[in-house]
Amino acid sequence: MSEFICATSQNEKERLAALRALEILDTNPEPEFDELVGLASAICETPMSVISLLDSDRQWFKAQVGMKDRETPRAVAFCDHAIRQPELFIVEDARQDERFAVNPLVTGGPFLRFYAGIPVTGPDGHALGTLCVLDSKPRTLTAGQKAALRILASQVNAKLELRDQRRKLEEALRVAEEAQRKARESEARFRTFMDHAPLISFVKNERGELLYYNQQFAEAFKIDGDSWLGKTAFDLFPEKYAESYQRDDQEVLRSGVARVIEESSQNTLGEINHWRSHKFRYVSVDGENLLGGVSVEITAELERDQNLTRSQQELEEANLRLATLVRMDALTGLHNRRGFDERLHAEFQRARRNGRDLSLLVLDVDNFKHRNDAYDHAEGDETLKRLGGILKTSVRAGDLVARYGGEEFVALLPETKEAEAILLAERLLSAVRSHGWNREPVTVSIGAASLHPAMRDENRLLALADEAMYAAKQNGKDKAVNYGAYLRQFTTGLPSLTEASKASNSVSA
Repeated sequence: MSEFICATSQNEKERLAALRALEILDTNPEPEFDELVGLASAICETPMSVISLLDSDRQWFKAQVGMKDRETPRAVAFCDHAIRQPELFIVEDARQDERFAVNPLVTGGPFLRFYAGIPVTGPDGHALGTLCVLDSKPRTLTAGQKAALRILASQVNAKLELRDQRRKLEEALRVAEEAQRKARESEARFRTFMDHAPLISFVKNERGELLYYNQQFAEAFKIDGDSWLGKTAFDLFPEKYAESYQRDDQEVLRSGVARVIEESSQNTLGEINHWRSHKFRYVSVDGENLLGGVSVEITAELERDQNLTRSQQELEEANLRLATLVRMDALTGLHNRRGFDERLHAEFQRARRNGRDLSLLVLDVDNFKHRNDAYDHAEGDETLKRLGGILKTSVRAGDLVARYGGEEFVALLPETKEAEAILLAERLLSAVRSHGWNREPVTVSIGAASLHPAMRDENRLLALADEAMYAAKQNGKDKAVNYGAYLRQFTTGLPSLTEASKASNSVSA
């Protein structure tokens, strides 16, 4: 990896020469760059993201999300500041930054307030532009988002270098094809070209014997002069390599169709190298079919791709861990309301679709406000943590326990009938009573409800369990009430559960 070269007035001429040598300015969009700005925008949750390249008097966008123009004057470019240092350059609120407060990109469209950019470099290390994310409102990046931007900037660097190598290889292959045409006119001219080409060059006959190789070939394989002339791959390389070379060579000679092949080799020092070879058939001046080849080493490219793959895997794993964390309650270690709601929706739809049983428990700690007032919030938190542990170890493997909010917990019970749900609720009541609590005993009130065919909404199931829990509160607490049984037993002569629920709002839990 080349050493990073910050943009300064002293090296500006060299930097611009490096940028223009890439032949990338004013080119068409390319998916591999578009994907990176899309990923940067998504990870950093910003509406705008670009890969900018700083020309002498403008900044031009190779890829962009959310920006209408393909270029802006360099004089107003935030990116011109970013390329002057090697790390992330962040402006959290441009209106509060004297460098940018009157910038026309801030005072007018697109009304920038937030900017975070990291330099991207060419193969020689010069800072050519940036990968940046932008927003029209102030914001702050998380550590994870900053790390992701660094990884994505490294990927932009790699894509720029790979693009340059592809361009050079295409040019070299074009030159080689032109040389093949000219070789029919003059074998001597062809040999001269091959010997002075900037790539590995070689010629074989139909028997696989080397007739010619250039100086770069000799240097790559650590050999002197013409010592390999007249020898075949089986004389020079391990059998597994020689068989592969022979198979590919014979296919090109047989079909007459040029091929680009990725190959591996082992030199006299035992080092493994990887090549991208262009092999073609041509006819010598005396009518003999010959195999010509030019190769470029891609060992570093493959290693870089492997590193990028590992970085991408690490990023995906980090995103997976983050997705898990946002569904967990930090205090109890149980699922939180978001995680529970997602699972409830999925289980409700599955149960209705397949005609399966589904039940739900809602649990509320009795007299919790009194406990907090009598002792302190630390004691209240300890109570909730212990209760979460009791619930988690008391339910079955397929059940889901979550802290729904405050001192309220829920237990989702797939494949569970009404009678089974109330038995589990009674077991939970017993487990809570028998636990060795600090200071004074803890009890809970539990409401249970089960899915029935007419129910169309999972929120209705949750509401019925919640009403049953309030009925348990009104009937003395430390009880479990099943909504269905309660409704069947107490419909006559008692207020509705909805009225009971409203009345209980005036009574301290």
